[in-house]
Amino acid sequence: MNDLSFIAENWKRVQERIIKKAEECGRDPSEISVVAVAKGYPPEYIREAVKIGINKIGENRVQEAEKKISLLSDLPCEWHMVGHLQRNKVKKAVKMFFLIHSVDSLDLAEEINKHAGKEGKKVDILLQLNLSKEPTKHGFKEEEFWRTYEKIFALKNLNIKGLMTIGPLTQDKDAIREVFRKLYNIWKKLIELTKLDLPYLSMGMSEDFEIAIEEGSNILRLGRIIFQKDFEVRR
Repeated sequence: MNDLSFIAENWKRVQERIIKKAEECGRDPSEISVVAVAKGYPPEYIREAVKIGINKIGENRVQEAEKKISLLSDLPCEWHMVGHLQRNKVKKAVKMFFLIHSVDSLDLAEEINKHAGKEGKKVDILLQLNLSKEPTKHGFKEEEFWRTYEKIFALKNLNIKGLMTIGPLTQDKDAIREVFRKLYNIWKKLIELTKLDLPYLSMGMSEDFEIAIEEGSNILRLGRIIFQKDFEVRR
C-alpha cells in the first residue's frame, strides 16, 4: 500500500489557507465547503480523503464515477458531478450524484428533468456559466442565461441550488477576479428576481480558490492540491 499520508498533510494546509483567507475577508470559514475532485485518482485516495474528514467527492466523468461509487459504497460521503455531463449519461447521473454542478444548457436541464421524473425524484443542480468566453469551456454565456433561466426554473423535477463557473486559464489574477465577481453579481440578481433560496456559488479550483473566496464562493472544487503529492500552487 502506498503511503498516502501526504493527503492529510495537503488537506491540513488547504484548510489553513481557507480559514486565513475567509477571516481576512470577514467571512465565516465554516460556510465554505470543499468538493475534493478525484478525477484520475484511484479509489484508495478517496478512501483516505474520507477517513481524514472530507465528505464531498467530485468526479468529472460518469463512467469513472460509477466504478468508484460501486467500490466505495460503504463510505459516508456525497458524490458530486463537476465535469461536463453528456446527455447520454444523464440517466445514470440522476441516480448517482448528490449535486450536479455542471448543467450548461437548456437541453441538458430538460434531459435531467425527464429522467428525474422517471425516477420519481427531484435532482439538485447548479447552472454553469461560461463568463470567460473561452471556447474550450462549457456553460451558458451571460446573455443566453438571462434568456433561458425562466424555462429551466419551470422544470418541475429540478431543484436549482445556485450557480457554477470555471475561472479563466490565466495567471492574470484580475481576469480571474472579474469572472468570479461577475458570477457573484449574477447570483445575487437571480436570487432577487426569483425570490428563491439559491444557496450555492461553486467557483474556485486549486490554482485560484483564494480569489474565489474573496469574491464570495461557498463551494470550492479542489483536486490536485489535495490529491497530488508535492503540488505547488501558482501565486
